[in-house]
Amino acid sequence: MIFNAKLQEFAQKVVFIANLYTGGKLPSEKAYYQVESLFRELQSTKGTFINDQEDQGDR
Repeated sequence: MIFNAKLQEFAQKVVFIANLYTGGKLPSEKAYYQVESLFRELQSTKGTFINDQEDQGDR
């Protein structure tokens, strides 16, 4: 459930960045790096979530 919320937050932020890019308010390179940063955060969250799930299964 937590990962799903983080995934939805990621999607909303990507849409926002894409809109800024499309509207000419954000250069493509900056948009790319912002999305890449958000994706790395999401991957980190996923890894933490999976590790937490595995730890709970060991109990």
